[in-house]
Amino acid sequence: MTLDLALILELGFLLAMLVAACRDLAAWSLPNWLTISVALGYFAWAWASGASWSAVGLAVAAGALVLAAGYLLFAIHLWGAGDGKMAAAVALWIGLGFNFDLFRFFLVVSLAGGVLAIAALAIHFATGQPQLPPGDDAGRAAAHRNPLKAKARYGAAIAIGGLDFWLWHSQAGLLLRGLVGLG
Repeated sequence: MTLDLALILELGFLLAMLVAACRDLAAWSLPNWLTISVALGYFAWAWASGASWSAVGLAVAAGALVLAAGYLLFAIHLWGAGDGKMAAAVALWIGLGFNFDLFRFFLVVSLAGGVLAIAALAIHFATGQPQLPPGDDAGRAAAHRNPLKAKARYGAAIAIGGLDFWLWHSQAGLLLRGLVGLG
């Protein structure tokens, strides 16, 4: 039995999304090495799976579009820089087709971000301590005055969106769905 390189790379994407979620939840951080691994992993996967040049071009367009949107969200202080870069790296895997997968990704990211924000508010109300990155004294003061000013963990939400994409669009996700009977 030979191992399919594309399948191995898809499992690498799964692992990267799990690491991204854990790192963001634990340390409020999405390291550049992880984002670069996701982005370069796409190009290795595209080669291994025999993706067409037009598909790769649409993927690069999706990544550039999401990177620009991420920069805008960073500039208006809604996302961190790592969030925008990771979203762009995940967008490479999704591509820019007429199948609304990129729209679904951002819908899942938004819903997951909302759930994480509600959980952060619940923790704040239960403990009296806002959920903030280490060293964010200005944010801490603002969150104590108004709990709705606390920052959200969008890196974990982006990882959840990536996991949703992986589950429904990868060979590995298809195999997993078959094993657990999700069809």
